[in-house]
Amino acid sequence: MSSDVRSTLGAAFIGCMIAVGLSAVLGFQTFLYFRIFASDALRYKLLVGWIWATDVVHTVLVCTSVWQYLIVNYENSGIVKKIFPTVAITIATTAVVTLSVNSFYAWRIHKMSKHNWWLTGPIAFLSVIRVGLAFTTTVEMLITKTFPEFATKFKILFTSGLFVSAVTDVIISVARYYYLRNLKQGYLPTQEVVDTVVVFTINDGFLTCAVVIASIGFWLGMPHNFVYLGIYFTISKFYSNSVLATLNLRNWYRHQYTWNRPYGLSMIRTTNNDGSRTHAHDRATSMIPSSSGSPSKHAHPISIDEGRVEVFVDHQVEYNVGNLIPEDLDALETHSNKSHKSVEPSALEF
Repeated sequence: MSSDVRSTLGAAFIGCMIAVGLSAVLGFQTFLYFRIFASDALRYKLLVGWIWATDVVHTVLVCTSVWQYLIVNYENSGIVKKIFPTVAITIATTAVVTLSVNSFYAWRIHKMSKHNWWLTGPIAFLSVIRVGLAFTTTVEMLITKTFPEFATKFKILFTSGLFVSAVTDVIISVARYYYLRNLKQGYLPTQEVVDTVVVFTINDGFLTCAVVIASIGFWLGMPHNFVYLGIYFTISKFYSNSVLATLNLRNWYRHQYTWNRPYGLSMIRTTNNDGSRTHAHDRATSMIPSSSGSPSKHAHPISIDEGRVEVFVDHQVEYNVGNLIPEDLDALETHSNKSHKSVEPSALEF
């Protein structure tokens, strides 16, 4: 009997604790987002607020379900067969979170692919199918009310919903990788940013897909216990944290991949060594560093007199480069095929 308790109520309790921990991480990420990116676009704020709200609902449902099993029915050994309504609603809530996250990534892929509906259409279709299967599963759980009966009649239904979710994750990750890898040519800091985003995309997609596949495996192999259910409790948490991590990493990228040297613009006329006046374009060019951080090889030597005044603009470039991250760098796509041309700072503005 103790072994059954560990694999049923124990597995559900562990899954609940992990879910609560991941929910706390999401809450901290939400706080950081609104603290750091207070001036972000309204659509991002609404997305973050919606994800946080649905995550709170999901956490309450999970904790209530475990409370029903462990506390309210403490002495009832047969309670593990019962499906409480909160457990069934958890399935639907997970599907809503998954749809929200997949919609965000599908929208980004749609912009990166130049409105390629042949790619984003299937992603949207699979996401809707996933929600339909999940809501059908919720209804059938509320009707059957017991796990043995549900596993006998609707094993394929629950498995199909998880399988569609895993396939959608793979398509989204592959699509993002495909379009991001084309941005690795050209400006060196941009290459480093893209490399980091690609690694994060692969790891992020692999993690969510692995959790879903693990839940499928335990559901098919051991449907009589709650190991699959404990894993299922954490699925929506990984999806939610995925979006918040993508948005909050912008601050790290902003400080990691910005020029340390300011740009100087002379406000008075200067002269060359031979006494001739330097053209304004040449003065600006001489003070713009190349990708290696050194002055341009075409720079003209300038004799700086005591009355010269320079104005340095440092924050403009830092802001523009930082803002490339939430847009998945698609604004640079038009420059990715120009690897043999120099990229001026003005080209990074959008």
